[in-house]
Amino acid sequence: MVSFNLNTFILIAILILLIFVIVYWMLNKKISKYKTLAISDDLGVFNHRELNSKIKYLLKKPDVQHFVFMLLDIDFFKNYNDQYGYSKADHILQDFVNLVKGYIRRTDLFFRYKNGDEFALIFSNIGIEQAQEIGNRIRRVIAYHPFQIDDKLIHLTISMGITTSIKDDTPEQIKQRAEEALLEAKQSKNTVVLIEE
Repeated sequence: MVSFNLNTFILIAILILLIFVIVYWMLNKKISKYKTLAISDDLGVFNHRELNSKIKYLLKKPDVQHFVFMLLDIDFFKNYNDQYGYSKADHILQDFVNLVKGYIRRTDLFFRYKNGDEFALIFSNIGIEQAQEIGNRIRRVIAYHPFQIDDKLIHLTISMGITTSIKDDTPEQIKQRAEEALLEAKQSKNTVVLIEE
C-alpha cells in the first residue's frame, strides 16, 4: 500500500495546477489568435465584416457625435494583377497598407473593403476637411512612392471618396455616400471627392 505524506500531496497539487495554468494560457493564446483572424485581413487591416460592426458601434456610441468615412481605391490595379499575377500584386498591396498606416493615427480604423484594391478608413474626432487633408497627403505620398514589383519600380495613384456620418444614419447610407464620392473620384483618377450629405 502506497502512503502519501503532506509534502508529496502538495507537490502533486502544484504540478496539476501548473499543468492547468499552462494549458489555460495556451488555449487563451489560440482563442486570441482565432479572434484576430476572424476580424482581420491577411494584409494586417480589419476585414469588411468588422467594418460593418465598427460602423454600427460608432453610430450607437453616445460620445461620438460624428465620424468621417473614407474609401480608397488604387487606380488601374487590375492591370497589375493581370500583368504580374495576384501573388506579386499582393506585395504591392502590402506595401500600400504599410505606407498608409504610417500616415494615420493609432486611433483611426483601417479596413479592407469589398474588392481587393479597395480600402476604408474611419476617422473619429476630426472634421471632414481635416480628413480631406489627410486623404490628399496620403494620395501624394502614394503617387510619389516607388513600389517595386520584380525588378521594376512602379508608381500608383489612388482615388478617394469621403463622407461624414450624420444624425440617424445607417451603415448602408454612410457607405453609399462614400461609394458615390469614390465613383466620382474614379472618373478623374488620383483625386479626392467629398459628399457631406
